[in-house]
Amino acid sequence: MRMPLPRLAAPCVGSLTALALVTGMMLAPGAAQADIAETLATTPISDATAVCTSGAPTFDDVVTAAASVLRSTVAPAQVLAYDRQVADFRAAIAALRVHRDGLPLRPEQVGVRPAELDDPIVTYLVNGLDAVRTGRIDETMSVSQLTVNDAIEVFILATGIVKIPAKLVAGMVPTVGIFLKPVVSAMFTGTKSLARAVQNSIDAGCVAPNVYPPLELGDAAIEPVLVPQPIEDLAALVMNADGTCTPVAELTLATVVERARAFLDSGAVAVDRIAMHQAADVLQEFLASNRVAKVMLMRRADDLGPLVEALDLGPLTFLANLGADLVEGKALDTVPLAQVQVENAFDLATLTLDITSLLFSAGTTVAGFAGVAETVTTPLSIAAKLVFAPTDYGAPIVRGVIQSMCAV
Repeated sequence: MRMPLPRLAAPCVGSLTALALVTGMMLAPGAAQADIAETLATTPISDATAVCTSGAPTFDDVVTAAASVLRSTVAPAQVLAYDRQVADFRAAIAALRVHRDGLPLRPEQVGVRPAELDDPIVTYLVNGLDAVRTGRIDETMSVSQLTVNDAIEVFILATGIVKIPAKLVAGMVPTVGIFLKPVVSAMFTGTKSLARAVQNSIDAGCVAPNVYPPLELGDAAIEPVLVPQPIEDLAALVMNADGTCTPVAELTLATVVERARAFLDSGAVAVDRIAMHQAADVLQEFLASNRVAKVMLMRRADDLGPLVEALDLGPLTFLANLGADLVEGKALDTVPLAQVQVENAFDLATLTLDITSLLFSAGTTVAGFAGVAETVTTPLSIAAKLVFAPTDYGAPIVRGVIQSMCAV
């Protein structure tokens, strides 16, 4: 479901990443001001008192800061020509445009839940789907406006994508895979944490001083993006959870039935409305009169502690939830099916698959102890890892998306 990036995005991101390294040496307090003139080349330069402008430097800030440092080494007779070359380069870079919503954003810019999860893939999907629904996906911005933090965010998303096959391969290593998998996961998590620390440090610092005036950029340009029809159809059904709506994950089964009833009653589909309403009433009565153990309605992994959140294993989450209910004295409580949320049903489904995967792994281990050759047990174990991979790696992403988006 990743949105296609324009051709210019890849080389621009590469340039941003390289120049981000240069920026670290120039994030010092103090700035010089310049008088605004009609053209960059003819701008007179003047000194000013030190002023600290905080925030991540833009691509243009990096260019002008580097050019300002080199300007002091240029011979006086060549300064005008040098400034003209800098102006031409800045104008050329400013003319390059990129689809902003085709690039990742920091999670706190997308929503509260994405910020809590800090899963770059979830953040990217949520922002992309909302951008498709609202039409923002077609808006472009100048490359000069991208920041060093944007380049780091691209790196974080890349590591998040690479983390999935790396964990899968680590988990398939015979004998030690079960121990190697969390180690690999921790390495990628540490890399992301380090990148976040760099971003926070940049935000707290000062933009490097420069002697060139700011760019005057036009309004956002519209360049249509070809989005696959299935993604457009999906995007039309959901919107970013902004606090004014109930996320899909928190809809109860009773609410889902009523939404389905309203949809069928709208005439979008030709049905026997009398029979449909009768069936909906019977289903609602069934949901209200039948109860389920509250312990089956598990809390979110991030509400049960950092270890449970990091491992995100269905059986472990269930046991931690059971322990919390025992401590609170609610282990024997029941709730009507009508109050079961979509997320609860999704968790129960993934819990079943997780337990099946563990039982299969235990079976191959026992078979190995019983003397069955590794040439038999190892291929079976690898096949099981591949079959249950969507549960291990896809389910957390789906869960994060439905927690972060509302049904339209």
